[in-house]
Amino acid sequence: MEIIYLILSVVAGIFLGKLLKDKVKINKLLLTFSGAYLLAVNVLEIFPSLYASEITSKVLGLFILLGILIQIILEGVTKGAEHGHFHNVQKDIFPISIFIGLFIHAFIEGIPINGEHGEHLLWAIMVHKVPIAMILYLFLLKLDLKAWQVYLFMLLFALASPMGYLLGNYLSSYFYYLALALTAGVFLHISTVIIFESSEGHKLKFQKLFMIILGFLIALIFLH
Repeated sequence: MEIIYLILSVVAGIFLGKLLKDKVKINKLLLTFSGAYLLAVNVLEIFPSLYASEITSKVLGLFILLGILIQIILEGVTKGAEHGHFHNVQKDIFPISIFIGLFIHAFIEGIPINGEHGEHLLWAIMVHKVPIAMILYLFLLKLDLKAWQVYLFMLLFALASPMGYLLGNYLSSYFYYLALALTAGVFLHISTVIIFESSEGHKLKFQKLFMIILGFLIALIFLH
């Protein structure tokens, strides 16, 4: 079922893309909500789970930092697509590097789903993936691509996390927590960047603040 849910989250993103199209303000609010929800799950669920494991805090901290570093490197490849932006992308060129970077990002996310807190992690990834899939779909439509190319990439993107999930089934407990720490670092970087970038010019806006609080509250409700 996890694989189906992961694929459906991308399908939902495509549907929202068709429905909302270029309504930038709504897209940004949805993205802000997903970032807040992701951050809350990271802090309230993933971090406590990691530090309750038998792995030393230094090793876990190292892998969390490694996850942050990997995400920074990936963003150099994807031009910031994971948090809803495509910086300095030529719209007349098929962006293979972006595809590869997003695939790796989604693959890493999927690895630790099959674990003790997999259900909460699954929902966090889905909440994050829906607006990203929506923004990615809208971006691909603006490129000089044929329809089959757009949907082929969206299919590959949809399959990336399930492939990571399948790999995670073969990990021992020790390597599972290392993968979870890596993912926690990725999530920490993405969620904070999303929330930071949602405050344009460092101005506090009620709608964005509301979406952040809503994301925190819904995470609190679902985690208990």
